[in-house]
Amino acid sequence: STSHIITKAVVSTQSTGLTATNNLHATAENIAKLKKGFQVKCEKSFGSDKAVLEKLSSCISGFGDATIDFKEALKRAESTLCKAAVFPKMHPVVAEFASTSHIITEDQLYMLEVEDPWLQEMVKVVEEVITPLKLLLHQNIYDSVLKISITEMAEYLEKLALTCTYNQLGGILFDKRLRALVTFLSGITQWSIRDKFSRLVQMALMLSVERLSEVTEYTSSSTRCSLTTAEIKQCLKLRNDFKKDDVNKVIGD
Repeated sequence: STSHIITKAVVSTQSTGLTATNNLHATAENIAKLKKGFQVKCEKSFGSDKAVLEKLSSCISGFGDATIDFKEALKRAESTLCKAAVFPKMHPVVAEFASTSHIITEDQLYMLEVEDPWLQEMVKVVEEVITPLKLLLHQNIYDSVLKISITEMAEYLEKLALTCTYNQLGGILFDKRLRALVTFLSGITQWSIRDKFSRLVQMALMLSVERLSEVTEYTSSSTRCSLTTAEIKQCLKLRNDFKKDDVNKVIGD
């Protein structure tokens, strides 16, 4: 069928792209090794002749330029791979966050703590779309793709979170979801992802406070708050039980 032919063509194109990306990495690595090998060989052979060494160094410098070109091409390839293979499948799942209500009851909070469809889908899309790439890509490339994808996930979720309205329980759920997501993602990465989600975690903290006075206590005692005063106000005004005038008075400028 036509759909089957199209699917095979897409898979073939993606496979070619993955191979090309791996080849870019290998070529850049090999050129760097070749340059180093030439340098060592030249120093051993002409170590006492500075004039010859300078001429050879000038020739060898082209290897460094080529390595830079290949590494820049590799970065573009990694970005293209994410935009073509990861983001189209990840974005719709992340977007579901904004399609459900964040004004919830205690019963709803309890049920979502037991089984959270959005969180389950987030884990699923990572396991089905991103994790399999580990078997197809060089480890360094996979790490880069993972980092690009997680950064995009956090930034997109932040934009969506600012379009929603919350009550305190909705803020608490947001906080719990983030912590669970960070724990899951930390288990599949070799680097700390907490900095990628620090702004979101702080937003969730603002959205889950019981009283506005708690916010001033937090901001005055914490030197690690990455949200500006304007952003803190923006978060608090998403709470359906906080009056905007009260937020302005308590938080100030």
